[in-house]
Amino acid sequence: MDYDLLEQHIYDNDIATYDILTALHPFYRYKLYQKIKENSRLSDDCDACEWALNVLRMLPRLKKSVIDSFEIISLSYNEIRQHHGITSRQADKSRINMRKILGIQRDDDEVQKQFDEDKKNGYSRLKYGKYSVQDSIDKKVSNNRSRDWHIASSLNESMQFAGMTQGPLDSGWFINLTLPGKYRSLSYEQCVEEINNRLNNIKKYAERAGIIWTGTYAIELHKDETPHIHIIYYVNDFDILKSHGLRREKIGTDKQKLEKIIFKFFKEEELRAEVNGLINQEITYFGGVLSYIFKDYGKPNTRHGFIGLRRDIRSIWNNLYLGNYGHKSLSYLSHDRLFMSKKYIHSYERIYDDIKAPSSLTLFALRAFKNNKLNNIGSEISLSEYNELSMFEKMNYNKNHIEMYELLNKKKSTNSIRKYKKTLSLLNVNSVFVYVYLYINTKNVLIDFIIKKVRGQPPPASRDWMIFKSVA
Repeated sequence: MDYDLLEQHIYDNDIATYDILTALHPFYRYKLYQKIKENSRLSDDCDACEWALNVLRMLPRLKKSVIDSFEIISLSYNEIRQHHGITSRQADKSRINMRKILGIQRDDDEVQKQFDEDKKNGYSRLKYGKYSVQDSIDKKVSNNRSRDWHIASSLNESMQFAGMTQGPLDSGWFINLTLPGKYRSLSYEQCVEEINNRLNNIKKYAERAGIIWTGTYAIELHKDETPHIHIIYYVNDFDILKSHGLRREKIGTDKQKLEKIIFKFFKEEELRAEVNGLINQEITYFGGVLSYIFKDYGKPNTRHGFIGLRRDIRSIWNNLYLGNYGHKSLSYLSHDRLFMSKKYIHSYERIYDDIKAPSSLTLFALRAFKNNKLNNIGSEISLSEYNELSMFEKMNYNKNHIEMYELLNKKKSTNSIRKYKKTLSLLNVNSVFVYVYLYINTKNVLIDFIIKKVRGQPPPASRDWMIFKSVA
């Protein structure tokens, strides 16, 4: 293509437009010329003057924000560093909008690839000791991914205890949510704002409806860089009448109510879900699904988060894991809670010689849920309060609970097992209250935790601590 001749005709007809176009990097500029030719239905051997007139006519149809960004997206990484008030993040967003207009993918964007390479090389040259800035960035991403993976795994096990999964040893559900097709042509900023608003509205409407749910989500980009959401979610789907064979289908469970709210804000997805079962499905292999939504962790414009947990859960987890017990994020925890959480957060820390601490208890010990009903799971509650609780607070009794209990307590004395079975018989029902199960489980595994402790220090050598050591 003789782009020089084309631009000469543009210059001869309108110098102002020529100046605007020449501020754009040649890679984008020539792609834009080709896009205009296709939209104008011109042949490959069309007259350069006719082509130029179409460029002059079509360019004003672009959004002013896109035209104003021509210079920003054309700057190299080194040039960005020398410009005050312009950040790499701003330039990256502007390039996304240009790619959406031109219909090209990030991997095919030569300007973006060169920018990323220059940025990475620049960070690699900046060294403090034997480590570069890039080493620190890579390590931070790796650590953050490990932390979020651990939180998500603990959440999955916690929800099994809470009765908010398909079954006591199963996982929750997985749903994909995509914006309608009209958003493919809108700017990146508009799409991100829209998908964030829809997700926040789902949370708000669910809270108003009294639905308690949690989850792990990822907001990623399609190949055309329009954002979409993946959510692993947990919610109560227990129907006592169906479990007793009094009706065939579940009616009005929290899961069904939540799905109605989700599809209220993603109406197109409801139609797709009826045809494609992969839109909203039961999780049969949690590790595989979690790996899928974490596959792009740390990539530009990809965001991961949690639903139903404290806003500062990452800070809490980091400081507890690193032993920064005096940090303000942990100030809400009592000494007993802090000591328990410290024991639980390392999911493979041994309590007995061959029994490991279940990571499902970490979030309960941290009282990490936004909803206090979930935070109270594992707390002491008398059997007399059992009948006053709602069905959400009761779990369908299953032999797997007994098997799990006996696994965690197989070194306990026969009296402990008898005491546990006696407790079950006192309930005299076909369902077991999860609070009672967890509390008994916690009490049997970790003694009573009535030890006097100092925050951030090991317990004093008291009689209680010696008892704990002798059992551990």
